[in-house]
Amino acid sequence: MKQLSILVDLDRCIGCKTCIVACRNHHDLVDHEKAMPGFMSHYLRVETELTGAYPDLKEDYWVVMCQHCKKPPCVNACESGAIQKDVQTGIVFIDKNKCTGAKKCIEKCPYDVIQFDATGNFAHKCNLCYDRVVHGQEPVCVEVCLAEALSFGEREILLMHAEAKGKKLLKKRSTQSILYAKSPS
Repeated sequence: MKQLSILVDLDRCIGCKTCIVACRNHHDLVDHEKAMPGFMSHYLRVETELTGAYPDLKEDYWVVMCQHCKKPPCVNACESGAIQKDVQTGIVFIDKNKCTGAKKCIEKCPYDVIQFDATGNFAHKCNLCYDRVVHGQEPVCVEVCLAEALSFGEREILLMHAEAKGKKLLKKRSTQSILYAKSPS
């Protein structure tokens, strides 16, 4: 099985959140008439860390999304069988029609990326834009990234490209299918 992945170049990410907006629009996650800040569904988020001491401060940004885990805890938590890992791509899917709304997958997700639609009573999350990927396109977050900080492809090939550019993988963050790389300091 190949594992499709996203590589996040931490040297390039500027925290603009264009990826979040594009993802919300592509997946029709937001009712723009009724949406309230802080209550909008999202399949990814941008986190930040401030390091150093004044006046030498540095702020790092990175995108957090479903990690499409090698052994997804959400799959084991789902008693209805609504969550599956695709053997061809390594993408973890939720079939909202099979979801019973038990929310056990949300509790088990260590990355806090599974959303819940109370109206429809189903869990949902990032599926790496499978509808685009099967037609040879990149996930929408990768396509719209203004800083070209996101790359998409097979995990092993992304690792080779990062290494060729002199990037080091942050092993603590890159334990699953989403990879985080940075130039050595």
